This record gives sequence, structure tokens and C-alpha cells, in this order.
Amino acid sequence: MKPSAVFLAALLAALPAAAHKGEGTFTDFGTRGAHHRFELDFGPVDLERTGSREFRFSELPAEEFVFGLRLTAAGGEKLGALPSATVRITLTNENYETVFDMTDEVANLVRSETAKEWFLYQRGKVPLPGSAKPGERRLSVGPDGGWGTYALPRRNGSYRLTFETVKADSRLTKFGVRLIAVGGGWK
Repeated sequence: MKPSAVFLAALLAALPAAAHKGEGTFTDFGTRGAHHRFELDFGPVDLERTGSREFRFSELPAEEFVFGLRLTAAGGEKLGALPSATVRITLTNENYETVFDMTDEVANLVRSETAKEWFLYQRGKVPLPGSAKPGERRLSVGPDGGWGTYALPRRNGSYRLTFETVKADSRLTKFGVRLIAVGGGWK
């Protein structure tokens, strides 16, 4: 492969990361990732006190993203019980349409875990006819593919993400909590 072709390939691979605008740190982990090629990290959120934060962003890659909380133990040890906080996560688009609006206790959210962290998000709740996965359910498919805390952002769409701690849990000093969105991958 010629050096100019290598440069062009590297430039094209970097385009999704360069395209993101707005709040949050966008990372493209590359085309080889089976799951979660892209990550949009909005930073730490507080589950120990009630309150809300708002984030604006646009120009994500045209991939399905799931929004949720990444919990890590402060000392890197294995996590124990989930916090008892209640959160609300709402995503709206530039047309003021609600893409998704989820309120639930953290302990009720779907948990994807590794040895050192948990990713918590919500799937839908209405049976999806013809689903490839038994038991897969969706709340309802809203604007921009919204269901649970999933969305399919439009490349030219602008979004407002609101995170609210509705009921706090003051026992969380041992947890690091970040609001993130992950998406993409070839699987």
C-alpha cells in the first residue's frame, strides 16, 4: 500500500471522532471493535444529591447508541451492591421530540459488568414481534429510534440529554459514576 493510501485510510478512520460537536468526550476505538466502537463520555454525575444536568451534542456517527451509567469502585475492587438512587435520563432532539424518557431506580436497570465496572442502562418493556432474541422487549420506538435508553442519532441531528438524580443515595462514596453513551461495532 502506498504511503498516501495509508494516510487516507487513517484520516477516514478518524472522521467519526472529528465530527462530534458539543459536550462530552467522544472516542472512536476503531473498526476492529466488535462492541462499543464509539463512546461519548459526559463526565461524572452525582447520585448522592438530588439535582439535574443538561448536555448538548450533535453529529454523532449514524449508529445505535445506548445511554447509561458507568459505575466503578473507587479503589478498583470488585463492586458490591447497586446504589438505591433513582435517576431520570431524557433525550430530546432539535424538533423538541422526546427520543426517550426513562425514570427508574438504579438497581432496576440492566447491568453489563466486568470485574472492575458496571454499565447500567434500560431496555424496553413491550414485546417486539419477530425479535431475534427471545425475551427482547422495547418500550416503543420513538423519534430517532428511541427505546429504553437507546437511540439512533441522525448525523445532522442536535440533541439535549438531561440527567437527573430524583432520589439520592448517600452511601455512594465508594463509587465513581459517569454518564456515557456507547455504540457501533460490527456485532
